[in-house]
Amino acid sequence: MSRITVPLALSLAACVLGAPTPVTASDGVDGHSAIGVQQPAQESTPNLSQIFGMEFVPVPLHVLPPQDNEFFLTEDVILGNGTGQNPYRFAVPTPAALELGSGDWIDVEGGRLWRTRIASPNATTARLHLKGIDLPAGQQLRMSAPGWADSVIGPIEGVGEFGTGEAWSLSLPTNEVLLEWFVPHGSAAKQLPFAEADYYHGYRQIWKLEEEGSDGGLAVGTCHLDPICFPTWVGESNGTVRLIFTGSLCSGQLTATTAVDETPYVMTANHCISTQSVANSCQFNFFYRRNTCAASATASAGSNITGGDLIVTQAASDCTLLMIRPTLPANVYWVGWTNNNVPTNTASTCLHHPDGSYQRISFGTKNAASFPCGSPQTNWSRLSWNPASQYGVTSTGVTEGGSSGSAIYRNSDRRMYGVLTCGGSSCSSTSPDDGYGRIDVAISSGGFATPLAAGTDDVQEPNDSCAAPRVLANGTYSGLVVKKLDEDWFQLSSAQGTVISISATYVHANGDIDLQLFSNCAGTAIASDVGNVNNASINYTNTSGSDTLFLRVFLGSDTRNEYSLTVSSSAPPTPTNDECAAAIDITGSVAFSTVGATNSTTGTIPASCNDGAGTSMQRDIWYRIFAQCSGTATVSTCGASFDTRVAVYQGFTCPSASSIPVGCDDNTTGCAGNGSQVTWQANAGSVYYIRVGSPIAASGTGQLVYSCVEAPQCPADLDGDGVVGGADLGVLLGAWGSASADLDGDGLVDGSDLGTMLGAWGNCP
Repeated sequence: MSRITVPLALSLAACVLGAPTPVTASDGVDGHSAIGVQQPAQESTPNLSQIFGMEFVPVPLHVLPPQDNEFFLTEDVILGNGTGQNPYRFAVPTPAALELGSGDWIDVEGGRLWRTRIASPNATTARLHLKGIDLPAGQQLRMSAPGWADSVIGPIEGVGEFGTGEAWSLSLPTNEVLLEWFVPHGSAAKQLPFAEADYYHGYRQIWKLEEEGSDGGLAVGTCHLDPICFPTWVGESNGTVRLIFTGSLCSGQLTATTAVDETPYVMTANHCISTQSVANSCQFNFFYRRNTCAASATASAGSNITGGDLIVTQAASDCTLLMIRPTLPANVYWVGWTNNNVPTNTASTCLHHPDGSYQRISFGTKNAASFPCGSPQTNWSRLSWNPASQYGVTSTGVTEGGSSGSAIYRNSDRRMYGVLTCGGSSCSSTSPDDGYGRIDVAISSGGFATPLAAGTDDVQEPNDSCAAPRVLANGTYSGLVVKKLDEDWFQLSSAQGTVISISATYVHANGDIDLQLFSNCAGTAIASDVGNVNNASINYTNTSGSDTLFLRVFLGSDTRNEYSLTVSSSAPPTPTNDECAAAIDITGSVAFSTVGATNSTTGTIPASCNDGAGTSMQRDIWYRIFAQCSGTATVSTCGASFDTRVAVYQGFTCPSASSIPVGCDDNTTGCAGNGSQVTWQANAGSVYYIRVGSPIAASGTGQLVYSCVEAPQCPADLDGDGVVGGADLGVLLGAWGSASADLDGDGLVDGSDLGTMLGAWGNCP
């Protein structure tokens, strides 16, 4: 295993964490499965050949010289790799010696695609490490293992996700890596967009899906026990992960926080991973195990994701806490832990990847309070393994190279209390004991307490609900964190008509971040971006009626991701007909927009126009009609995108604040979309000003429709019998004081109308 063999000096394990408050639980935290509804399955990332439909076009092969695998195996024995202070090594780097001529160009939609396959003929595994990446805007790289699903790393853009110019492909049981580079039209490509490339040549087989010899599924050969045969430990098995970093490997486990917030922390050993650069290279291999307790069962390669952050590490307890960057696979389990030093004679269990192979389980007892892995020795617990006869098999369940960093659990509540550092047990010598670095030491003196309390968050917290948002101004906000159980809410000031632009920048492979925009906390989203792509954005012209908007940032998948948010707003141009003096002449229908309009100097409308919504007329625009018709005129905004109000004024000059409209309306029954409709008696040759606005601070778009129905040539003939006589006089007198029989167009039946009728008395012309 990657551990220190007694009595050699300590080699530290790495355990990375992050959180804002210290651990307060008296005895740690229990393990748990993923909380809430299972996240949706993520689509596999395609390689560039698949995106451009070029997957059937042959790719040139860049062949590297074969390596002396036996030499490296012998070197491992000499250096103590896997048994001393060095992790369990399985691959060595060799320069890939890539040039532009190592691959071929293909013309594709929007640009050119360069591709090559890098391989060494006798490699058991292959992994590519790019250094000095510097891609111009629009260019991208992708790496994958030909023939392996879910193996695509990318898109790699700029200087890479880590900001260091580095990127790693996955290490899989193939000797090939496919490297693809897309260059859009107009972008230069005179040299490769990276300085160096190392090919990690696998000389040891670490993907053993089946082995010779078994004991009814309980053991493989005469050494290891199979966890699938012990269902009590299925949760911890789902949380156990094989760590592949650079050309070495160890074991680790997904570790819960006191807050149970599903932060993707992985505990392992410091002597495995102790720097950020190595954490960046870490490939997390979940569910590499057998799934049937039977002699004929084979192992599954499980799920693989790559890229981590080093949160905290302590040499004195050989603990490191890592945080996984990419989206977690489904059905993982966060193991629990204790912050107490467990007593001797504690029945215990370990799940691990011995010899880099698939997952195994070992049962033992803490038999002493110290072990010579380092100084002081009391920072390590001594474990002895139970005899094989206890399980009725020939195996005993020990640890080996590759087991380092794995957890030891007390059986009573399955809480982790240490990580494997050193020892002497192996399949060839099952009686020696092993030493586990104490997690309680890492918590009390190693800086692990704060991150283990809860996952790290950003300075905008708390902003977990629409009722408690964080106010944002125009600008860029970096280092933000969103969690599945802790979404983010922001408040934005946006005047009506303002165009607001919101963009979130993040790596989609690390969790899909979605955006929704609301005009109030109780409403439905007025704009959103919930696509499954890198980055998200919203561009919205505020016609909501509210000057305050609320932004929700949440995860569509995974448990957490980091992002930056850029907010900008700009006022739209003021309509040319914002004031009456610039009214636009119309003769029929016209599309209108009040976006960007101001409140007219004409002010409110008369109280007689108040139909329950007050007398306010806001964000209004103006049109003008030269009446060509004497009769019934109508203007309508039915179907507009906002709550409209319309007023019509008669006169050859713009109305004043005291002018009385010939008609006005807010919401007309049967007029869709809170539209308005005004009808009045028009006179040919008269001028009418149409004012379109809203009773509230809303703006939007619509269609203004004007029509006029010509009145009869004998308007005083109210009963339509062709004669102006006593019957018409009766109708006129019955409508006295109203507008229903108005003959002179002033909106009122009075003496003027009586004079008009008497002047037309007799037969109609």
